[in-house]
Amino acid sequence: MTVTAPGLWQRPPIVVILVAVALIAVAEVGGASMVRFNLDVTRWARAAMLERPATHGLVGVRDVDEQILDEALVKIDGGLRLFHMHAEGMGLVILVTTTAATTLVVSPVARRAIVWLLTVGGAGYPLGYLAWSALVPYTGLERGKAIAEWLFWIPFGGATIVAMWWLVALVAARMGRA
Repeated sequence: MTVTAPGLWQRPPIVVILVAVALIAVAEVGGASMVRFNLDVTRWARAAMLERPATHGLVGVRDVDEQILDEALVKIDGGLRLFHMHAEGMGLVILVTTTAATTLVVSPVARRAIVWLLTVGGAGYPLGYLAWSALVPYTGLERGKAIAEWLFWIPFGGATIVAMWWLVALVAARMGRA
């Protein structure tokens, strides 16, 4: 996309808008599903954790095990809530930052790279919370978090951070020249 008259905002590619809006829609469905299926998720997670006592450090003493299970269930619920919030937020971040990049970055190569990094990074990052919530019953809290970090938060969050700072640097350089 080429930059046209000064002062006019350019829209990002349609696929970027579709990804951002789809991410927001998935966040809304996720939020509604958390309410509707909360009891089902809790039952599933609890049963999965009870099938793996060693993974969760369960000792067979109800008072001790209940605290461990409750903590894990709170983390699972928290992960689902963080998915909902981050997916909503990152959908908006994708829309705003890719619009700024499309409008303000002059180099077509840099513009495409920044838009791609913001879109892929922004869409992938919230999935880490969903993955963490799904992994906890099978891998435990810390192992599930480590997997989500390495598969989602570090690569996708890193892509978003790199793109944001790259965009900031290019906009600052442009302002310095003006």
